[in-house]
Amino acid sequence: MAHRRRLFARLLRRGFVDSVPLVLGMYVIAVMDEGLTWSALREATALPAVVAVACPLWAAWRTRSLVRCARELGVEATEGLLDGTQTHTVTGIPLDRVRARLEAARRASDLTGGNPLRFRWHPYRTRVSVQGEVAYIAVTGEAHVEVSAAGNLEHGLFRGAAFTALCAIVRAVAGR
Repeated sequence: MAHRRRLFARLLRRGFVDSVPLVLGMYVIAVMDEGLTWSALREATALPAVVAVACPLWAAWRTRSLVRCARELGVEATEGLLDGTQTHTVTGIPLDRVRARLEAARRASDLTGGNPLRFRWHPYRTRVSVQGEVAYIAVTGEAHVEVSAAGNLEHGLFRGAAFTALCAIVRAVAGR
């Protein structure tokens, strides 16, 4: 439970920090349009109120979705779910089946052959993607899945996209 609270707190803090440029920009625009008057400041105070309500709601929703993904994957929901690189090991699935399932997955693209398999994964229904890699160790029968997010997926509403993609990739590879 403490891990979930820390995850929620980190998401909430980042949500507020990410909204600061927007709020400051709105204040600057209001002052430039009307000058430094009480009415301009009163109009500009609506946005911080919206942010104060929206950020906790978003953080609670995102925490819940990340905790659900972690439960499905069988890992603990910690602050580490928000890191840009995520790894997981899947056992008992041969490399040819991993390749076939990734080729059949709609969200996978740019799949390269060989070992490790490299590909792009689209965790959301947009064009943005994360980089994925599955390295297969034949001796142990383990497939090590590594996902790294880059660019816009590490900030804002997409925070935790690498973990979300990791869960979807493991579901696809495991055939769930």
